[in-house]
Amino acid sequence: MDNGSQIMKLNGKSFYWATKFMDKKVLDSIYAIYELCRKIDDMVDEQDARKAKQDLEFLKKNISIGKLKKQFPVLNIINDNQFPQEKYINEFIKGQESDLEFKQPKSINELLKYCYRVAGVVGLMLCDALEIKDKKLRYYAIDLGIAMQLTNIARDIDEDLSKGRVYIPVNMVGKIDIEKIIDNEKEMKINNKKLELLNIASKYFKSANKAIEVLPSNISKGFGLASQLYEGIGKKIIKKSKSYKEGRIYLNIYEKLEITIKYFMKIQTKKKYVIPHNKILHFPIKTSPDVNA
Repeated sequence: MDNGSQIMKLNGKSFYWATKFMDKKVLDSIYAIYELCRKIDDMVDEQDARKAKQDLEFLKKNISIGKLKKQFPVLNIINDNQFPQEKYINEFIKGQESDLEFKQPKSINELLKYCYRVAGVVGLMLCDALEIKDKKLRYYAIDLGIAMQLTNIARDIDEDLSKGRVYIPVNMVGKIDIEKIIDNEKEMKINNKKLELLNIASKYFKSANKAIEVLPSNISKGFGLASQLYEGIGKKIIKKSKSYKEGRIYLNIYEKLEITIKYFMKIQTKKKYVIPHNKILHFPIKTSPDVNA
């Protein structure tokens, strides 16, 4: 197993499960993009703030194919014409910088902008690596990334609190003082609002799923299953109704198998077209690169 697949297996178990159903010819590119993004993310989460800022600044000054391939050798497997565009890597870095100097989002629109930067653009990077040029299909890649990130946020509230981060917006739960989170009323409000985030995520999942059916056959099943698995996590969070303090919700192997079997049983004849994208979904991120604005 190569390093990229190992990193995904450790840090993105549901997506790694889904990649088992993709053509092996595309997996190297997918793992490479995941490894790049994970390593940039780790610069923020696993280093002191000063070193993280230095590393991110260095990256911003060296976003070129040659320099990035030198710093991240795994990217050498991606052809230059499949290489992620600089504007996407720049947006991803902006998302990491906001984590480094974290402030609770003021509104859901601000949160969705963050989700676009740390996950929506990853969908666009994958589109580049997989040579998906149709801009209409790329809109849905953004939606899938946003949906997955909202699910992560709803799932990882306690873990994020330990890092001093509250992603649920101020206009939903009020300004959160990490030191005073023990307030029972505040805890209940956070638990209620995480369900609201999952309802928003479901709108983006539904949008993304409309396009997955028309993707090339070597990747459509894998991305479709990834979407179903992440939706499954959200549904389990809702069903369990557990406090965020009771630990992370995840899918066990039997639940993954059940979702996988049901997904492959319901796949219908491959569609040849995708219905028009709902422009309203991209209104909160309308000033971002390559959205449906």
